[in-house]
Formats: sequence, structure tokens, C-alpha cells
Amino acid sequence: MIKLTLITLLTFCFLPAYPQHDFFVFKKKKETIASFRKDSYIAFQGKNRQWFTGYITKIENDSFYIKPMVVHYNLGSNDTVYYNIQQFTFEDVYAMPKKGIQVDYINGRFQITTSGGHVHWYWIKSGWIFLVGSVGYATLNVANGLIKNNFSSSGSKFGIAAAVFLLGGLLHYTYKPTLRLGKKYYLQTH
Repeated sequence: MIKLTLITLLTFCFLPAYPQHDFFVFKKKKETIASFRKDSYIAFQGKNRQWFTGYITKIENDSFYIKPMVVHYNLGSNDTVYYNIQQFTFEDVYAMPKKGIQVDYINGRFQITTSGGHVHWYWIKSGWIFLVGSVGYATLNVANGLIKNNFSSSGSKFGIAAAVFLLGGLLHYTYKPTLRLGKKYYLQTH
């Protein structure tokens, strides 16, 4: 019995030890927003403001490797293309997309997709609907005035259009679909 226990202990002592796979987290101060491991999908913006997406193949102390992936949407099917593995350090990452923001390969480069239902309230949050609506309202008033031969540039109708346009411009200026890394947001390895 002692020999069997000794053999079992020695067997387990000399087996190779496999460490836990490294991972890193995206944090806002002390709160974890997302965690990334090997084979996790990641999308981020580099220091040169270029977007990258792909699957993580390896994680080291302060760097990670991704296999960039491009999905080509065709009429009958979708084609997925993988490119050569690229290395990035945490310092190379400029920004991460907010939750619900999707990054796709559009017109020869990766960029944020503004169409589809995954971007909740994008048209309102970015002010786009207010900008277009105010221009349409002002154009309609001008067209109606010219058709009815009672066009007047004075009145509250253009003031309303200008106020809505200003609101849309302010929303467009303040809306950011990304979280920029710095003091508040950062990547940390574990």
C-alpha cells in the first residue's frame, strides 16, 4: 500500500504542469467591462485610428496576438477570410467600442457599422434624425411658401428648424461610440 501511494505521488510530481491561460480585462476604474482570453473575439481601434477585429491567438504579459477576420457578405452566402496573425501591445490600443457597437469590414476597411438593430437608438443618440428632420422641415416650409405665393422668411417656423438643427448638432458633437483608453478606461493583464 505504501509503495502504491509513493508511486502515485511521484507520478503526479513529475507530470508537466500546465499553467492557467493568461487573460486580460478591459476596465473602467475598478469595474470590469469585458474580459478576453485565447480564442476570444476582440474589436479595437489602434493608435492610428484604424479598426482591427479578430480572434485572440496568444496573450503575453502586456501584449496579445490576433488573427484578423473579414466577413464578405454575398447574396447567397457569406465568406469568412482570415489574415496573418498580428501582435499588439496594450499601448497600441486607442479605444474600444461601446457595448452594442459592431465593427465590420466595409468598403475596404474596418469601421463601425451604423446600420442594423444592434446599435440601439443610434439615429437619436448621434443627432442624425434631428439634423435631417430640421432640414426637411425648413425645406418643406420654403416649398409650401413658394407654391402658395406667401413665402416669408420671418416667423417661428425657421426658428424651430434652427433649434432642432442645433440640438442635432450638439448631440452629434457629444456622441462617442467608443471608450477611449486612458486614466478612466484601461487594459490590465491577469
